Order: sequence, then structure tokens, then C-alpha cells
Amino acid sequence: YYDVSGRILFKHPEGKHNGEFLMHISSSSEMKLRIFAPIVGSLIYELRVEPEKFLVLNYQEKNFVLEENSWEVRQNWLGMDLSLDELRWLIIGRLPEKTQSWKRNKLPTGELLLTQNNTEIRILYNSDGNIESMNKFREGFQEYKAKITKYQKVNESFFPKKVHIEDYTGNNLWIIYIKELNAVSGSMKKLEFDPPTDLEPL
Repeated sequence: YYDVSGRILFKHPEGKHNGEFLMHISSSSEMKLRIFAPIVGSLIYELRVEPEKFLVLNYQEKNFVLEENSWEVRQNWLGMDLSLDELRWLIIGRLPEKTQSWKRNKLPTGELLLTQNNTEIRILYNSDGNIESMNKFREGFQEYKAKITKYQKVNESFFPKKVHIEDYTGNNLWIIYIKELNAVSGSMKKLEFDPPTDLEPL
């Protein structure tokens, strides 16, 4: 799995938040994302996701949401249908050798087209063979557009420095600044989906 840290900015119709983040994200689609208040460093949000479950913990408002992990839930709580696989591709700047549930085709534009049922993702690579932009469409309508504007080089390999993800309306935006990214051998610690007792269901 990958251990990632940096800064994150969220913008949505109700306002915007930013903070430092720590993320563990695995190739078996599990993720734990913790966001801390700038300067003070207290934990404000946490997101735990696996293929079946989706848990949002809001420590500021003292509430939580526990749902089944579906595209509707992601659209509702993340502002866009961004799956964990897609987020992982953007965080590391490349696709795995095989994307089992997606069919791959090369387009005349040079883009890579991934298709799965009524969903398609178009990926453009830079000259180093890393992802430059990634756009997702559902039933022909754009879901989000993502771009990686800067890469950084560590130990002879490149990984993204700044990832920009915006939904089709422009109302929801994530900007992720990655400071450190480490590949960790072994499997990620199993995620707990029992919310803390001091938080109320939303």
C-alpha cells in the first residue's frame, strides 16, 4: 500500500476547507484519509473506505455517515463519483499493468480510453509516461476532470506534486499537494467501521 502526506483543499457549494492530510491507500481499494486543521494540527475529518463500505467522520461537528460504497454515495459525499482506484491512479500518477474491470483502447488523439458498462475514462499521458489528465464520463456526461500539473522525482521515480480534481459543475474541487509518498510492503491494517461512540449519526 501507499503512505501519502501533504496538504489538501476542498471547495464545495457550502464553503471550503483545507488542512494537512495523512493517507493510506491500498491496491485492494481500501483507504484511510485523515485531515488535520492547519497550524493547530487537531484531527477534523476522517474518511475510511473499502469496496463495500464508506464512512465519513466529522470531528468538528461531532457526527458521522456510514453508507454502502456506491457511485451515488460518492457523488453525494465527495461531490463527484471518484472511486478509490481512480484516486489511487491520480495519487501515484500511473495505472497498474492490468485494470481488470476496465477495457482499454488507444484513441487517435493519443488518449487511453477505459470503458466499463456506461462509464468511460479518458487518460492523457505526459512525455515521461505519467498521467497528465484524466476525465470521467457516465452515460456520456462528464463526471469530473482531473489534471496533474506538477511531478516530483524521488529515488529515480516520479510521483505527482499537485493533483487538481473538479466535478462537471465546477462547484466541487479537490486540490491535493503531495509532500511525501512511500510504498509500504505488507498489507494495510484492517479498517474499522464502528464509528466512535461520541459521534452522532448524521
